[in-house]
Amino acid sequence: MDPGHVTFTNLKCRSYNPESILFPTCRIKAVNRTHKYINIYTKLIQVKIKFLRFDNGYKPFFVDISSDGCKFLKDQEKNPIANLLYQTFVRSTNLNHTCPYNHDLIVEKLWTGNLEKDFGRYIPIPNGDYAIYSEWTANGALSASVKVYMKLFDK
Repeated sequence: MDPGHVTFTNLKCRSYNPESILFPTCRIKAVNRTHKYINIYTKLIQVKIKFLRFDNGYKPFFVDISSDGCKFLKDQEKNPIANLLYQTFVRSTNLNHTCPYNHDLIVEKLWTGNLEKDFGRYIPIPNGDYAIYSEWTANGALSASVKVYMKLFDK
């Protein structure tokens, strides 16, 4: 199955508590007209992820994933959907060992080709506008959010 082409259309990183989390880098960089990549720098905390599809507003499309980042990295096989998503960006990040993390987390040059090859071949996804919303919490309080917007279309 050919997964089509994915392009990032927008990226929003927001800190609700600058004392606990900051995003020194949060941007999309264009390689050419059709390929872009994402750079994000931050710290690891608990994260909740939602997959959304645009249909008169962004609505849930797939599944919501809530996961303690440290527990997930210790045993990735317990959450196969989170692991599938993780495998699409692990080559573009320093998020590659179990906790503790005493350094900034970096997602660098995450490009859409990874999404097309890794995620799209397992799950058939129709053309359209999509978003992945993530909410980052620390000690039970919402600290930040990252929203990635993309478009999927036939090559």
